Amino acid sequence: MSFKHSRRFVFVSFVLLLSAVAGNAQLKEKLPPAQCADKDSRIQVLMVGRYHMSNPGLDRFNLKADNVLAEKRQKEIRALANRLAGFKATKVAVEAPWNDKPTMERWQGYLDGKRDLRKSEEEQIGFRLAKMMGHKTIYGIDVKGNLDDGELGPVIGSNPKYQKKMGELDKLGKEVIKQMGKWLAEGTISDMLYQMNRPVMLEQAHWPYVWVFAPMVKDDNYAGADMVATWYQRNLRIFANLSRISEPGDRVFVVYGQGHIPILKDLVESSPEFCYTDPLPFLKEEKNEK
Repeated sequence: MSFKHSRRFVFVSFVLLLSAVAGNAQLKEKLPPAQCADKDSRIQVLMVGRYHMSNPGLDRFNLKADNVLAEKRQKEIRALANRLAGFKATKVAVEAPWNDKPTMERWQGYLDGKRDLRKSEEEQIGFRLAKMMGHKTIYGIDVKGNLDDGELGPVIGSNPKYQKKMGELDKLGKEVIKQMGKWLAEGTISDMLYQMNRPVMLEQAHWPYVWVFAPMVKDDNYAGADMVATWYQRNLRIFANLSRISEPGDRVFVVYGQGHIPILKDLVESSPEFCYTDPLPFLKEEKNEK
């Protein structure tokens, strides 16, 4: 089908859809809430945005985490997993590539009792919870992609306003990392994740894309918007993978980088097939755990 014909097909389909809606007395005037309700028949999703426990140094701003294999931290993770088990997940999805053989080999080795968990949050939280729930497999839903920022340098260099914004971003990033380090040093892993998954922190994690980068343009060079588009594309593909592992009645637990959560959460809440479960009650420690 040619592009011209495909556009006509989409237009005709849209007109037919409007006609059907106009004549449909069953049209819902009130959509179901994005949040899951008791006995919700939609696919329920619980997402936890996490920090890098293994210190890979992959992000623009990186937290230096302590040894997650230390007994103190292991005790905290076991308590966290016990609370997350209350979600009764039927599937666990982690930030690992789709159909990734090394991930599946590590999972199978752990499931068979032939290897211990590594420092990564995918294993410490994802693998651990999946095994606790009696799952036979783990789901990697990630799609790797490099941010298309090759044209950003000249655009930033040409505009003092953009340079100022980059300076403000660096300052904010350092302040956030400092605060996260304090949360981790003075509290537990659950405390840390609770703070990271508060709505205000998720909003701030998304700010750089819409506040700093998306507006960066020079003439017809939309370098900032193009870079943000690649970020959205990656997350849309991650959501596509989440969708294809999910079936009606599923309860899917997702542990992912905090920066991905705002977009993934929006997609889950916007789909009539899914509903979103607030992670904060599962991350909040009971007094007897302290």
